[in-house]
Amino acid sequence: MHPISITLTKAGKRFGRHWIIQDFTDTFSGGELIGVKGRNGSGKSTLLRILCGQLTPSRGSIGFSVAGDEIAPSGRYKHVSWTGPYLEIVEELTIMEFLRFHFGLKPLLPGLKLTDVPARLELDHVRNRKLTDCSSGMRQRVLLGSAIYAATEVLLLDEPTVTLDEEAAEWFHHQLNEFRQNRLVFIASNDLADLRDCTRVLQL
Repeated sequence: MHPISITLTKAGKRFGRHWIIQDFTDTFSGGELIGVKGRNGSGKSTLLRILCGQLTPSRGSIGFSVAGDEIAPSGRYKHVSWTGPYLEIVEELTIMEFLRFHFGLKPLLPGLKLTDVPARLELDHVRNRKLTDCSSGMRQRVLLGSAIYAATEVLLLDEPTVTLDEEAAEWFHHQLNEFRQNRLVFIASNDLADLRDCTRVLQL
């Protein structure tokens, strides 16, 4: 995994006349697990979207470098994996078909094999079930796995355990801790259990 650094300098984002984020300055590096918390509408998801290049700041700047090379917003998606409860998936696909499609676009981390992913998700027994016929918790495991197991320097997780039961939430923490080495990880959540392993927590 290449060294990663993201720097925001006096960054702000507004929608219409309403500022969601103002004068945000910080630097983040590989190996950090950053928690982001704040009331609804405080800008947690907006910050994640700025970090990965989906949104550009209305004011200020963001620097995104990999192995010392600055990456333009249009190319940042190659270095970022992301999941959130609002992401849409093609539910007509089976779990295995979805994973095959996803990891055809974004390679797996070294040492992982596509055929082994359903077992890591603890969904091997339903690997050929259509996503539309899966529970919300099953679909969330698939989305989390598609992000955690991707070979990216940056991992953005928005409300990662929102549809998971206690056992599945423990599965998430175990998988994240196993595969986050040297990566820059952000978890946006107001659930303190989600943030328990964070190296630091931002309050928006």
